[in-house]
Amino acid sequence: MEKWVNDWHYRYQKLKKAIQNSDKVNENLYEELAKECGAILETWMEMEDKLDDIKELKAQTKGKANSIPKHLEGPTYFQLEMFGKAIKTLKTEIASEKPEELILYLYLGFSYLYEGKIDEGKEAFLFVIHTSSNSFEKHFAYVGLGCLYGRIHQYEDAIHFFEKANSLYKNVDVPYNIGMAFVMLKKYELAIPYFEKAIKANVEDGEAHYLLGSCYLKLGNETKAFEAWYSALQLLEYKDLLVTIAYEFERYGYYSAAIHCYKRLEALGYTESWVDHGIAWNYGLLEEKDRAISMFESLIAANGDEVNIWISYLWLLSKWDDKERLKIVIEKTKQKKIEHPLIDKILS
Repeated sequence: MEKWVNDWHYRYQKLKKAIQNSDKVNENLYEELAKECGAILETWMEMEDKLDDIKELKAQTKGKANSIPKHLEGPTYFQLEMFGKAIKTLKTEIASEKPEELILYLYLGFSYLYEGKIDEGKEAFLFVIHTSSNSFEKHFAYVGLGCLYGRIHQYEDAIHFFEKANSLYKNVDVPYNIGMAFVMLKKYELAIPYFEKAIKANVEDGEAHYLLGSCYLKLGNETKAFEAWYSALQLLEYKDLLVTIAYEFERYGYYSAAIHCYKRLEALGYTESWVDHGIAWNYGLLEEKDRAISMFESLIAANGDEVNIWISYLWLLSKWDDKERLKIVIEKTKQKKIEHPLIDKILS
């Protein structure tokens, strides 16, 4: 490398001297020097990128190096969600395990957080922030403070600490948490970029897709909302969220999409009558009468005591003005002694 640099400078001085003496400029030499300069610049930029990769890898490795020795019980209790016992044990281990003190303080802070002991948790996280020189440890202390302030509904403070955490280490959960805090503040337009970041980091995060859709809906953009919810539908495995999306689809008249939600629930193993009820009801709203009637007849044969099924079926028959079938179903309700104020209202 040194030889090449010296050679470049020798040729540079030769070219410079020729120009100063008004001699004929060697254009080939000038282009050669310029080309080599560009090549070294590209190499330097590539080296910079590689050094940045090493820096990031070092930070990650340093964080992983802080793994807890297996003989310590406090972190084990924490993993088992025995937070009360974790707190008691961690306090003892902090006093006796000085090399692991700061990482144990993180476990202690999160244990306090999950036990609802806000002041104690804050004290533990602040101790790590003011004591540690490790960006990985500080990152999680700031995350802890963000979660803590979120728990007591001080969302602006939560965002501040999550942003601090994000500046130290890229954790895919942090943008999601910031987005959630903005949702709680009803600042949906500010939440959207953070949910998009969370999705970019983990495209299979169904909850982030769902919340992104909810934000778009709040801002009046139904197209974007339902695009996000369709993505969520393919990924979510949580019953409550899938049911919520089904209700939202139904509310806005997207009955086919609501059916997809219930069929997703079926695919996940939910085979209870309320799933078929949801499918049958939405087929009815789609005016697919034969499919809806067939399903409702099967439902009342197998689940004759479930009042909600009768209410839905009677409402649809009344809406369709299917007097003959309505009369038959009313007679069945009398035989089974099915009574409810909504049934009286439908038939009045």
